[in-house]
Amino acid sequence: MLNMRYLLFFIPFLGWSQAIDLSLVLKPKGVYKWNVVSEVSSKQRVDQMDVAVKATSHTLLSLTPAKEEKQLYPVSLRYEAASLEMETQVQGKPMPLEKIPQYTNEAAKELCKQAFKGELSVKGKIVKLDPVKPLMERAMKQLEKKYAKSSPLTPFEKQQVMAQLEAAFAETTLQSNLSSVLSVLPRQKVSVGDSWEITSFLSKEMNVNIKTQYTLKEVTPETIYIQGKVTVATDHEKVILQQGQYVFFTMNGQIEIDIWLDPATKWIQKATAKQTLQGETEVEGDLSHQKGKVIPFESQSHIEVSGK
Repeated sequence: MLNMRYLLFFIPFLGWSQAIDLSLVLKPKGVYKWNVVSEVSSKQRVDQMDVAVKATSHTLLSLTPAKEEKQLYPVSLRYEAASLEMETQVQGKPMPLEKIPQYTNEAAKELCKQAFKGELSVKGKIVKLDPVKPLMERAMKQLEKKYAKSSPLTPFEKQQVMAQLEAAFAETTLQSNLSSVLSVLPRQKVSVGDSWEITSFLSKEMNVNIKTQYTLKEVTPETIYIQGKVTVATDHEKVILQQGQYVFFTMNGQIEIDIWLDPATKWIQKATAKQTLQGETEVEGDLSHQKGKVIPFESQSHIEVSGK
């Protein structure tokens, strides 16, 4: 007969083997935060020249939900901190960016003073976000006003700063950065060891479908641990870039994701996503690119998210 003294040690752990509902449970008017650090680097061989680009962005985003209705939380969002560092090297030599980085970060600070709206599903998917571009345009006006007398921004500087803001902080970038670590919750209840599949796009620029398999690895009173993995393989995949140009991607790579959730709210405690890709692009051809031109590339990205 099993000693009752030892049986007591088993009882607290039996509940964690049962199926659990991984749905967000957020307090209306509560403040939830994401601290996101994203680092993206790429290397290309263009016209017999090696081009390396590295961009690191840091955003602190606060989210305040209203009462959940029909599995959706209306939310108010605000950037509390936003910064961007960029570096471009050609043949191993840094390419001067003049005052563009300084202006971009000053405009990003202005962006932090404004709020925008959205909707978040109980399964962690950002269903809707108001366009952030009007906020960026107001931030740009403040930047232009600041330097109107001392050193007015040139049209080129204005264009570059706005392009950097959109690339780093627009709603599409926000959705892209967070989807792999937030839009992962399954519709059905799951137990430790269960897996499920989520379909998404590789990035905001590339409408290439990827299927990520997530597995519930561990549940404790302190945390819920989920692991995700995906193998990326495309063969001459046609992609339409933002400027309307067609590019064909042949590439291979993988994405590894680790997520820890709060057991009560299912809000992110911390998460990491690592992506490695390599392959080549073939340009359809336009005024600046020869048709059929093949450009080899390597790309790596690392995203770290911590929540409160």
